[in-house]
Formats: sequence, structure tokens, C-alpha cells
Amino acid sequence: MSLKEKLDKIDSEIENGLKFKATDRLRNLIQENPNEIELWNKLAELYYESGFLDSAGKYWILTEPTDNRIKKCVEIYEKSVNYSGYQILQEIVFRGDKSKLPEFTQKKLLELESDSKGKANYVPKFSPKSNKQRPKKGSPKMDFRDKLTVYPIVGIFIFLAICSIIGVITVIKWIF
Repeated sequence: MSLKEKLDKIDSEIENGLKFKATDRLRNLIQENPNEIELWNKLAELYYESGFLDSAGKYWILTEPTDNRIKKCVEIYEKSVNYSGYQILQEIVFRGDKSKLPEFTQKKLLELESDSKGKANYVPKFSPKSNKQRPKKGSPKMDFRDKLTVYPIVGIFIFLAICSIIGVITVIKWIF
């Protein structure tokens, strides 16, 4: 499905009152197409119309403020995160190519990164997401949940084996 078809589907969901579903779809589209600032603006507009001004500001932060409502929402959002560039970078999670962005957006990201470096002495780095699944090499590693189920089962089998051996030895001692 092309980006235009997905946007048309989102528009029809908004018209039918399915705004929550539309916001989920838009957030997913932003993750797939982070350089498309129009998607960020569309999501911000949806949040603004729904009355979530801080969330609108979060998605308008990379947009040049051409309107007072954009400035107001960005200010509300920045105030909600105590004007922390680090916090803003953590929340917006930009995974795109900065060189493909408009000049204002590039400057804003650099400003947030320098603020983060100055205040938190750390700049979050996000690598672009790949939608393609990578083939697994070698044996798959177990995560914590797998270990919680596999190790007790192995332990029970070892315990039963030891009990069986002790039982056999005890029976042999009784006989002789």
C-alpha cells in the first residue's frame, strides 16, 4: 500500500471519528517515513483538533512556527518537559536522515542536541529502523522469559534423575 493510500485511509478514519486509530497509524507511518515532516504536521494537527496541545507541540517542534497556534503548542510542550533538549529527543525519537530535512528542522535538531549535550552531557543516538527482518546467524539466544521456563524444567529432570539413582542404590543395598 502506498503512502498516499495509507493517508487516504487515515483521512477516512478521522472523518468516521476513529481518531485514536488514526493517531496510531500516523505514528507508525512516522516511524516508517521519519523524513516526511508532513506526517508529523498531520499528527500534530489531529492532536490540536482533539485538544491535546502538548502532544501537538511534540509533533510540531520540528516545524517552522508560521502560526501562533503552532508557537503556543510548542511552548506548552517544551514547558511540559522543562525545556530539556534531552527529554525532547528521547520522546520524538527521530530515526531519519537529517540531511534530507528542511533547514529549519535541521537547525532545531542541532539546537536540541547541543542543549542535551550541555545539560545532560549526552545526545541520544537513534539508528534508522529497518523494516526487513535480518536472518539469524548461529543459534538463537534465549531471552529472560525463555530462561525462566527452560531452566526449571531441566532442573526438575536432573532432580528426578538423581532421585532415581539414589533409589536404585538404596534397593541394591537392601537386597545385598
